[in-house]
Amino acid sequence: MAHKKISWQVWLRRLSQTGFAVLFLYIFLQAEYRPINRTGGHVKLFFELDPLVMISSWLASHQIVSGLLLSVITLGLTVLIGRWFCGWVCPFGALHHLATSLRNMTAKQKIAKDGYSPWQKTKYYILGAILVAALLGMNLAGWFDPFAFLYRATTLVIYPGLNDGAAWLFGAIYQHDPSIGSFKITTISEPTYEFLRHTFFANTQPYFYGTVIIATLFFAAVFLNLYRARFWCRYICPLGALLGVAGKNPLVQIKRNESACNQCRVCVIDCQGGADPESTANWKPAECFYCWNCQAACPHEAITFGIKVPGGKQ
Repeated sequence: MAHKKISWQVWLRRLSQTGFAVLFLYIFLQAEYRPINRTGGHVKLFFELDPLVMISSWLASHQIVSGLLLSVITLGLTVLIGRWFCGWVCPFGALHHLATSLRNMTAKQKIAKDGYSPWQKTKYYILGAILVAALLGMNLAGWFDPFAFLYRATTLVIYPGLNDGAAWLFGAIYQHDPSIGSFKITTISEPTYEFLRHTFFANTQPYFYGTVIIATLFFAAVFLNLYRARFWCRYICPLGALLGVAGKNPLVQIKRNESACNQCRVCVIDCQGGADPESTANWKPAECFYCWNCQAACPHEAITFGIKVPGGKQ
């Protein structure tokens, strides 16, 4: 099979995913405790863009915090153009996308495993349970919302791990004081570590009970991508389910040149959501992340995306 081309839409999506992942990391670092309990920046941005947080908060308190009105924009755009948020914005989704790309599978194996599965309906049941729980005053969204999950994992697992790993590495370099000829590695390593300690790492790393549980859940969620593409996004994510409901009939839909298609199903190989792009009639916009992988993969250029006006033709 010839090496597939990478379309400009795919590169743009990758740039967007990278940008929002970096923004999440920056906001995370700005949430560090500072004098008089002020945080450095708009640390609640991703939660304010999250319609699951808005709706569950409204069901629980019958009030909507003004900052959460930003999530109306997310919801409105999803109604119009589909479940784009999962493929272009969500940093947890970007992490799953990256982990999925590391799978050691043949094209035939991907085609066999990555089509739509009825089990993908599970996330809609999880969403329903979360909304019912919110109505009863219980906060389950804080456990299953992707931003809450990623923020908790970053706080308790990723950041401490990087902090301790860097301390061990730079400490080992300092103790052994290696050199290349007359040049001491510590000439570079010590200023580098000093810079990282003041800009990125914590001076005193706190530890919390429950870290092992969070670490187990986080790594399980990540490694399950090796079994099925974006496992969390397909089967568990309640925010994805909510956006799937909102974007069930979007204006932006898949278009297919039936005369050019030879039913090779190559478009399924890198379909992240299991949206069945190989058939216009069976394509599932509620499961599509608009990653544009199917369009880029098609060797006959039979797949594109276009605007479909309700009641009209593409």
